[in-house]
Amino acid sequence: MIKAVIFDMDGVIVDTEPIYYERLHEFFKVNEVHPDLEELDKIAGASSTDTWDTIQRIWGKTLNKHEYDQAYEEYFKDRPVNNNDILDPNLKTLLDWLVENQYKIALASSSSMAEIQKVLEECNLSHYFESILSGDMFRQSKPNPEIYLKSAVQLDVEPAECLVIEDSTHGITAAKAAGMYVLAKRDERFNFNQNLSDKIIDRLTDAITELKELKK
Repeated sequence: MIKAVIFDMDGVIVDTEPIYYERLHEFFKVNEVHPDLEELDKIAGASSTDTWDTIQRIWGKTLNKHEYDQAYEEYFKDRPVNNNDILDPNLKTLLDWLVENQYKIALASSSSMAEIQKVLEECNLSHYFESILSGDMFRQSKPNPEIYLKSAVQLDVEPAECLVIEDSTHGITAAKAAGMYVLAKRDERFNFNQNLSDKIIDRLTDAITELKELKK
């Protein structure tokens, strides 16, 4: 019986991945770096550590992360992202239903805790989540299942009692390896293998139907 629902963030709660992908490509271009698009695809769903490794590999040399981050932020400072503009329109309906039906709710994201907190605060979502975990808190992030196993521990439920909503190959692989039921939010813009999930859904509110079915 499912007792808890664990959300990924990027691509599930907020549609950040295409924006970051486009901005990264633009930033590379102005610095005369021309990445292989398949290599760039590896960033979607990756931890900040793995993302940084990929950026350096594409750049072709060792970079100073602090200097790179400063240059990136300076370049885009006049174009801030409003997370409310990219918030999934069905998210709060699902969250409110989960609260009303007494499901435990958690967030397990490969993003940094600073990025997670920014999204949650801007979109007024923090109060929904009993557990919030960042990939930076673990030696290995997704596709390693540790972040999901730790989430279950913090919620005081068994992995088999958890339903995870993911989008990326790394995330789906991690949740399945943790022994959890996985719904993949359909996304055909990246080379994700969503067939690894238990079911692919078109809208977050489709999870309500799935949870009702799993109760039978």
